[in-house]
Amino acid sequence: MNINNIRNRFRLSAAVYLTVSVVAAQAQYVILNDGTRMEGTSIRVRSNGDVTLSRPGGDVTYTRGQYREAWGPRPAEMDQARQLLEARQFDQAIPLLEDVLTNSRNLGWDQEALMMIGRAQAGKGDYSAAISSFERLFRENPSRREHPATRWAYFNSLLGTEQYERLEPLLDDLIAKGDRAEAARAQIMRGDIKKQRGLTEEALLDYLRTVILFDAVRDVQPEALFKAGEALDEMRDPRANSMYERIVEDYSGSPFAQQARGKL
Repeated sequence: MNINNIRNRFRLSAAVYLTVSVVAAQAQYVILNDGTRMEGTSIRVRSNGDVTLSRPGGDVTYTRGQYREAWGPRPAEMDQARQLLEARQFDQAIPLLEDVLTNSRNLGWDQEALMMIGRAQAGKGDYSAAISSFERLFRENPSRREHPATRWAYFNSLLGTEQYERLEPLLDDLIAKGDRAEAARAQIMRGDIKKQRGLTEEALLDYLRTVILFDAVRDVQPEALFKAGEALDEMRDPRANSMYERIVEDYSGSPFAQQARGKL
């Protein structure tokens, strides 16, 4: 096959991919209670939650109790807001997401926007507002509690507002029932609670439990080691250096490695 044929096939594949992507992004559909997906060319939602889907055979209306989810076209503001969140420009992202929340009410994207608003509020340290956003989201769609990024932004907000009595049972449940990676993160946050309460020695034990009991979960090891080192430093224990050295030697690509080098 000559180079021109390869180029032509590549252009065709790229064009097909872009077309499929655009169609998928603009899909308008309803998911019924039995999981059936009903697609249409346009969708409208009424104030009472009823949804009308335009289909080739005519308009079909589904009452709130007949469907599980309804999705309209993806608002352009979602991609703009996501880019702003990645750049940590939280104050610029939030108004865009609030527009989506209003304009796409009951059309799927409102819950996506509410989730992102909560994460933006948590990112800027406005933990009380973030908790309100997350708890509204969980009331409207309890399954969102299982979204990992949302869960940890919510947990961090509870930690930031020192709502330990609410946070601790959630961590205990995750340690008992979650996968190993999630349980390891919960074990670290147990230590964070104790550290904030001034219980440095108890916090150290939680960090060390993470290091020992979750040694196979490599993603969490640098954080656990670094926080153990900080606790030892606070206790004026020279073994802190061994924690920092291990991060530098075994996890040189971790964001904690640079911080550990500064401690040595």
